[in-house]
Amino acid sequence: MISIPDLRVILIDDNEIDLLLHERLISLQQISRTVLSFSNANKALEFLSSNITLHRIPPTIILLDIQMPEMDGFEFLQAFDNYPHKIKSQCHIIMVSSSLDHGDINRTNANPLVIKLLRKPLLAKDLKETVGEIFKDF
Repeated sequence: MISIPDLRVILIDDNEIDLLLHERLISLQQISRTVLSFSNANKALEFLSSNITLHRIPPTIILLDIQMPEMDGFEFLQAFDNYPHKIKSQCHIIMVSSSLDHGDINRTNANPLVIKLLRKPLLAKDLKETVGEIFKDF
């Protein structure tokens, strides 16, 4: 596994159990020491927008659920696409879903902001492989 010292992971999911399971998985697999969980996509966007004032934005993995109330994963992507390059360039988005609907798969694959779509609950092997692919040139 590639070690990225200041890598942070942001979890965005309305399911508290999934948030807890994924936090634990990331911690046990030593993917990151910094895991931030948001049960509301708008709150995650607010947090990310506050990062513009940071001198250096740390590399960030965003695990984004597709199906959420208020703002779903695709609406999050639409809003995030308007963020400054300084933020977007450091964020790597992995969408997650428990139901892999063909329409969702097609929309995910068509979105240039999304690295990959993974099935929930996340498997350690899949997540570690994906993080390794993202940072293979690090």
